[in-house]
Amino acid sequence: MTDKLIFLEIEQPVHYSELSPGMYTANCSGRFDAEGTRDLMRCATLSRDTGIFNGIFLGMMLPYYLHNANNLMVGVLGNLDLAGMFMPDIEKVEPKIAGARNATGTVVNYLREIAGAIPSCENISFDEYAVGKCLILLKAACGRSVNSEGLDEMDLSVSLNCQHPSQAVAVVNGMAAWVVTSLGGIGTVTGSFLNGRLKLKWSKPEESGLPYMPGGENGPSILAVTGGLAASAGMTLVVENWTDNEGEVTLVVKQ
Repeated sequence: MTDKLIFLEIEQPVHYSELSPGMYTANCSGRFDAEGTRDLMRCATLSRDTGIFNGIFLGMMLPYYLHNANNLMVGVLGNLDLAGMFMPDIEKVEPKIAGARNATGTVVNYLREIAGAIPSCENISFDEYAVGKCLILLKAACGRSVNSEGLDEMDLSVSLNCQHPSQAVAVVNGMAAWVVTSLGGIGTVTGSFLNGRLKLKWSKPEESGLPYMPGGENGPSILAVTGGLAASAGMTLVVENWTDNEGEVTLVVKQ
């Protein structure tokens, strides 16, 4: 696999069904260092321990989870502060205590949802359930300043075939990590699954300025590792139209 590792820049329109397993870029001028990309892809193909790669991708999104959890905690602390201000007027205090209790439940549910979606060390199938967990992790990292479109409408009920399900799941998590860190906390993420192509797109306003959240500078490395995992799973990863304000990545899935 490593001797025949494919990393190629191609022209648009992309004929996805004609591509061999590997990683391809289209309209991404200057985004990748070819030698460094192949080195990272090769490292990914040599390992079968997908837990390492899932950990890397989740680690890239961890600051976003913490940021979002902190935002949710505002509902808890704000209500408690108001309850303290209203003491000893119990009629005003009780609603604020109830509000704090409800907000606490929201925080707990958010953290439980993330914990429940973290992939196991060895996924035995690449199916609707497994991909759905990856999308949960993506949405949980987006936060209130990021709009999402199409993520809840994907029809993944068809059979998804690949050589190594664990690597395939890690690929989707890598795609999610790239989207999240590229947005840097603001913009729109769009998902679709059509004709055997799982696609994630991100875009943010031109006037958004510098991102206030970390990780965007690691985009090429995230994609290189993800591309290597895709090749290892016998699948194809295509990165297109990557600029400072938008980009898209597609996993070609055999049905």
